[in-house]
Amino acid sequence: MLLYWFIRAAAWLVQRLPLSVAYTLATWSADVTFAVWRRGRRNMLGNMRHVLGPFASAAQVRHTARAALRHYLLYLVDFLRSPCLTREAAVARVTFDEWHALEEARAVGKGTIYVGLHMGNWDLGGALMVHAGYPVNAIMETFANTRLTEWIYATRRNLGVEVIPVAEAARSALRALRRNEGVAILMDRPLQPGEGGVEITFFEARTAIPAGAATLSLRTGAPIVSCAMIRQADDTFRGMVQGPYVPAPTGDLQADVRALTQQVMDGFARWVEQSPEQWYMFRRMWPEGSER
Repeated sequence: MLLYWFIRAAAWLVQRLPLSVAYTLATWSADVTFAVWRRGRRNMLGNMRHVLGPFASAAQVRHTARAALRHYLLYLVDFLRSPCLTREAAVARVTFDEWHALEEARAVGKGTIYVGLHMGNWDLGGALMVHAGYPVNAIMETFANTRLTEWIYATRRNLGVEVIPVAEAARSALRALRRNEGVAILMDRPLQPGEGGVEITFFEARTAIPAGAATLSLRTGAPIVSCAMIRQADDTFRGMVQGPYVPAPTGDLQADVRALTQQVMDGFARWVEQSPEQWYMFRRMWPEGSER
């Protein structure tokens, strides 16, 4: 309950401050959090050390990890302010000109699976697609606090994105795909041994992530489109897509899931390499000792 009221208070505050002031407070809060959050800082440093490679200096690794936390709090400011925005005002901050990829995927007629990372601003991406006539159903986890869950769901619905609770994902996602709509999934949740998922290579090391997107694609024939919204220096966003990745089953579902997931994550690696400071990964993505 305390977390719910803290978030509502933060939303009330940032909705009344000029955006520049809210961003300044977010940056300051990120620096304080980076200094005191020992476990999160250790995970962020380990992840960035892996992404930047063995020749990156300790100062560069630390600077990039702290910048990622700053960008995440800027994203939170945008999210908390979104109930005050119209969809038109939200998408006005986005530049995107690769509609042909989305149209190619929709033309298959089996729905589209939009996949992303915890990177940039995925909420604006959903709002942009809905505004352009591409319905989006986002699979989301629930929180222990029911009021917090409902408030976050309502905030995303305000942007036009329909929400699918993860407990209802299988049935509701299938219905959405049959309507030739989009289903959105964030893929980069690292799994621990015994949690299942699919093992892939990401930045030259093995890690396990959920297999849901590839499994859904292979079972339904829905193509996958990778999406990201990257913040620019003027706090507008540039939309990027890769794909569509059209499933090609061989009869070996396990091998097909691994191959399709690997193909998608190889594309994501290029984006993370270009903008590592906008990848928000506060869990350990790779086992310790697996650095490149």
